This record gives sequence, C-alpha cells and structure tokens, in this order.
Amino acid sequence: MNRKTNTAEIADGAKLRPSLREIEALRAMIATGKTTQAARQLGTSQPSVSRAIASLEARLGQPLFARRNGRLAPTAEALALEARAAVVFDLLDQLAAPRSDGATAIRVAAPPTLANLFLAPLLARFIAREPGTHVHVEVGKSMDCLGAVADGSAELALVDQATSHDGVRLEIFRRARPHVLLPRRHRLAARPELAIGDLVGERMIALSRRFPLRNKLDAAFAAVRSEPTIVAEASTSTFVVEMVRAGLGVAILNPFPLELRPEKSMVFRPLDLRMSLETAVAVPARGSLTPAARSLANFIRTEQPESPFSKPIE
Repeated sequence: MNRKTNTAEIADGAKLRPSLREIEALRAMIATGKTTQAARQLGTSQPSVSRAIASLEARLGQPLFARRNGRLAPTAEALALEARAAVVFDLLDQLAAPRSDGATAIRVAAPPTLANLFLAPLLARFIAREPGTHVHVEVGKSMDCLGAVADGSAELALVDQATSHDGVRLEIFRRARPHVLLPRRHRLAARPELAIGDLVGERMIALSRRFPLRNKLDAAFAAVRSEPTIVAEASTSTFVVEMVRAGLGVAILNPFPLELRPEKSMVFRPLDLRMSLETAVAVPARGSLTPAARSLANFIRTEQPESPFSKPIE
C-alpha cells in the first residue's frame, strides 16, 4: 500500500468521522426529543440543530430519529452512537471540572427536605473524607432536579418521587411505608398502626397534588366512601411538619428524611396503605458519571442511618 493510498484512506476516514458539534446535537436531541428544546439547551438555533442531525445521518447512511407522539424518538443506532461518544464527553467534563484551587467539582440537585435534612449533613462527612471536593447544590422541585440531570446541568439528583423520566436512571437507596405524623398527645397516637378509616373527620395538612402520595391518599379515602378534611396543603414536607407542630391537624408523609430530626412533640405512626415510598439517586440514563460523582453516589447509598420508619436498600 503506497503513501497516496494511505492519504486517501485517512481523508475518507475524516469525512466519516462525526464532528463534536454533530454529537452534541445528537445528545441534546436524545435528551429533549424536540429540535427547539435541543437548540435552547445548546444555545443555538433550531435550523442549526436540524442541519447537524441531517449531516450526521448522511455520514452514517441511516436515520437516527423517528417521530412518535409528537416527539423525535432516537433509533437504536442513535442510542448506540451516543453511548460510544459518552466517554469523550466524560473526559471533557473531567477536564472542565477542576477549579483553579485544585478542587474537583460535583453538581447536585435536590428538593428542599432532602437537601436540608439528609444531603447537607451527609455532604459534610463526604467532604471531610474527600477534602479536595467542591460540591454545588441546586435546590428545587423533584421534576426540576430530574430535568437538571437529564440536560446535564447536574450530575446527580436526590428525589423522593419515583417519577419516570427518559433522561435519567434511578438508583433507589431507601424505602418506607406512608406514615401519619400527629401530635404526641393526639388520641390516635396511642395506636401502633393506623388505617384510613381512623382519619375520617380528622383535620389534615396535605402535600400538593403533584405528589403521588397525595393522589394515593385521595384514592384511599374514596375507597372508604369518604373525603379527607384538608385544611391546608403545601409543596414541601417541612412546611407540612410545621403546620402539624402548630396544632392545625395531622399529615400523611414519607418519614424519610424527616425522621432524622425527631420531634419530641410529634410522633410517626405507620399507615395501613399499600404504597412504597422510595428515595433515589438520579443519574443520567446514558453515559457514565465522573469518578467524583460516582464516589458521591456510592457514598449516599452506603452511608445511611438506621431507623424504625424507613429501611436502606443494599
């Protein structure tokens, strides 16, 4: 094989090799399913994303997306290509992660209750073990936390709602039954377990309807031909706890992580309601975590407190 042939083969290989811009467009399209959202994520225009995908399809000689239910669903070839390219982006992320002071950065998202009661003390122990680590925590709604992992603005998220999301994979680390939180002097506090029927007529503080537990609660009351007497509702468990403390009523909650700060004036009692409440680490559905992020995810799973109200999952 002569030098001219080698040069020609190299040139042909370069033509077939996807560009970084094309792979970025592919990843954004897989994460969002729409060219407009992919363009917004990349900070570019919709035609630019469309051209990048068209160019990539031309290189490969096959389509990478099929329209389903108003979204562009990736083909098996698209997912395989994104998985092969993940190692490149992981390396780029690792190059970008070190700060000027030499610390390794990890971006985490979590809803308020998990962030304040569980993540904050856990991170204190993690950083003490890994002193060269800098952690940025974004606090928001569970769905926003999942979206942050899916679009790459966070590497990990903690969530207490097992909501499906195409862009993430859940690593469940804790499970609990629904519990009733009530004042210690309440007439029902003497019982070891409660049923929905026991709560008929009780004033209740409820989570908002975006929580699966709230929908399950409404269905359980309907099954006994009743309705909960809801006097207030809120979007965070910590606020609900404060309403119970103030004597406004009782509440049905996931005891984790509230149980980590026990209240002398209130008690948890398990509720006879068939529902499993799961807490999980959310990681990207495709690709791999940076070593620092994986180390934190493993630390979360292994460094868990023992409690009678919820159980760690090995």
